[in-house]
Amino acid sequence: MSSIVQELRRTRRERRLGQLEWFDIAYRAYLVAFVGGGLVIWASGVVRDIEVSASQLDDVVTRGPSVLGLAAAVAVALGLRSGSDGGPVALEVADVRHLLRAPLPRRQILARPVTQRLRAVIFAAGVVGGIGGLLAADRLPGSPAAWVASGAAAAACAGALFVAVAVLAHAVRLPRAAATVAAIAVLAAQGAAAGGWLPAGPGDTIGSLALWGIRQQRVDVAGVALVIAASAAAIVLAGHLRTEPLVRRADLVSQLRFAATMQDLRTVVLLRRQLRGEHARSTPWVRLPRRRGGPAPAVWQRGWRGLARYPTSRLVRMAGLSLAAGAAAVAVLRGTTPAVVGVGVALHLLGLDAVEPLSQEIDHPDHTDATPRPRGWLLVRHLAAPAVALVPFAMLAAAVVAAVEPERAIAAFALAVPVTLAGAAGAVVSVVRDAPDPVAAPASTAVPPEFAGFTTTMRVLWPLALSTLGALPVLAMRESPTAGTGGRSAVGAILFVAVVVWWVRRRDAWRRKVRSFLEEGRAAAGASR
Repeated sequence: MSSIVQELRRTRRERRLGQLEWFDIAYRAYLVAFVGGGLVIWASGVVRDIEVSASQLDDVVTRGPSVLGLAAAVAVALGLRSGSDGGPVALEVADVRHLLRAPLPRRQILARPVTQRLRAVIFAAGVVGGIGGLLAADRLPGSPAAWVASGAAAAACAGALFVAVAVLAHAVRLPRAAATVAAIAVLAAQGAAAGGWLPAGPGDTIGSLALWGIRQQRVDVAGVALVIAASAAAIVLAGHLRTEPLVRRADLVSQLRFAATMQDLRTVVLLRRQLRGEHARSTPWVRLPRRRGGPAPAVWQRGWRGLARYPTSRLVRMAGLSLAAGAAAVAVLRGTTPAVVGVGVALHLLGLDAVEPLSQEIDHPDHTDATPRPRGWLLVRHLAAPAVALVPFAMLAAAVVAAVEPERAIAAFALAVPVTLAGAAGAVVSVVRDAPDPVAAPASTAVPPEFAGFTTTMRVLWPLALSTLGALPVLAMRESPTAGTGGRSAVGAILFVAVVVWWVRRRDAWRRKVRSFLEEGRAAAGASR
């Protein structure tokens, strides 16, 4: 029977992907490794970080395991929540509707998807950890090879923990409330250890493994053994996964893959929320009174009514992103220059959650077209409520900086709102760019295959680059921590936000002018023939 299942899966894969020779796969992997690895090595050589002092090095060795162990604690917490929601495995629709109904052992069908999920997450986390280790080698003593290996090993263990814990929580039918309580307990314990209130946390061995580039401790092997045991238990208990969540996730994941292929970010976000079982509250946090007025107050009230129905999980996620942005800002201030990308990414994701009123407006273009106002006018008004809603999260990120770097507290709170809004501007660009084009497009020429991949990559990375650009004031304050630098940085961030708002307001008009210019050029070229 196992050979029949393998043959069915092999046939389905060949029909979907075609016949792929091993040489072609190896060549593609070589190109990705050569280009990606070359870019990382070049960037790590160009960006010269500030070398740590003796006191900072002692602090890294002493508190580093607990701080880095937060990654393992977050992986366990996410795994508990994912498992209680029916994750993390997503099967093919054919596996769910045919193989699971066949007279076959369930473990024989589900063990391979669990193994594949483990392998994919371990590889992706290991690559990210290896890059982090390479960047750490620029500031800390030790060979780059040792830091890459230790960073990759620690990150791979954290990724394996996420999958293993999620599968185990799913297999034992862990209730969502119990998973939430357990996740909070793990995060609180590790956070207390990172803050110095506890001698050690549950993720210290994994965090200590990441520091093997500078020193080695045999006790860390116990953490690796625990991860291996949890992964093996997940594979053994794969047959206990519930069918109903697998059916639901199979349909959603098939749609998610199609949306990701089409670069439809908004649909990807909505499907990810459905996978997590995240829905708007039936009753708002605060009931807002209805007030009469013009179109602008109506848009303002509509935005706040949408924000008032945010579920608890989304608010917690936004708070976590704010804490991550503050922690990345602390790393930048302490000399780790590449951490500015972490600030930009965290603010970008925070902005995607905050601009839900704008996203909802874009999701219903028929309502927008029925409004007797230009679309740009309406979209700009939808930015007001999210901008105000981001203020407490900006203060939360500033509080992290102030708690770790008290001497920079005034600058942190002064720049928190401008930098947060500038970082969220990339999310605004990403959402508005996916809006339906109100201008009828003429017949376009096909993009050559050589440029299709490049344009797709730029389409994904451009908003993230804008968010990272909005986070540059943090780097400026590290280089010149003066009141003048803070004032200029605040003004620059505000001007950056103003440019993005003006782009949202005038985007349709500019597109019409560009398209009219191109059509006139085509008409002139046709008349000259």
